[in-house]
Amino acid sequence: MKITDEKQLAELKQEYAEKHAAINKPLYNSRYSESSRIIKMIRVIKLAKPVNEVFKTLLSMLAKDMNANLTYEDLEHDAFYRAGSKNKKHSMHLAYFKENEEVTLEWFTYEAWISKNFKFHQKPNSNKTKITYLELVKGNKAKTSPYEQVLRNNYIKAEIIRFDMQMYELKKNLGLLTPKESKFYDLKMSKYKERLSKIRIFTK
Repeated sequence: MKITDEKQLAELKQEYAEKHAAINKPLYNSRYSESSRIIKMIRVIKLAKPVNEVFKTLLSMLAKDMNANLTYEDLEHDAFYRAGSKNKKHSMHLAYFKENEEVTLEWFTYEAWISKNFKFHQKPNSNKTKITYLELVKGNKAKTSPYEQVLRNNYIKAEIIRFDMQMYELKKNLGLLTPKESKFYDLKMSKYKERLSKIRIFTK
């Protein structure tokens, strides 16, 4: 749900400002240790649909992912939302929202700050849209041990699969799948989920 209560909004803005200050505070003298706190992932996809259609379709999907009751019309720059299941609700911040151009969604867990940014670009006289996706995760401690490096790499692998699943669903919703791909859509998604289940990652 979208949070509209003024008191709650003020508290959330203060909370996020404090958490940003805490997560951005250097914790180590070692540059390597500091850099190990950050995970960065970039993905690019091109779709044969105009940017306004791609943007609205993807953002409608993101709204539903946050909360089943949210719609595209609920999305607003600098707005806060309650996301998750009934027993595991948490706040999410739409830090940037510029229609047909760019969106940034962020939230905090007990051990990290997570930011997901989508940039949309359509060349003049073209009906194709390019999406550039940037995910950043900054933890509250270094991850330098061999075991932590394995989990770090597995996290990236898992997020790539999640992104591919999301983009495949987007293609379906945009009507870009071939008849054969549409027929075997559920099988394709189940294979994605099977691959995802085999990856061991840390809790975000």
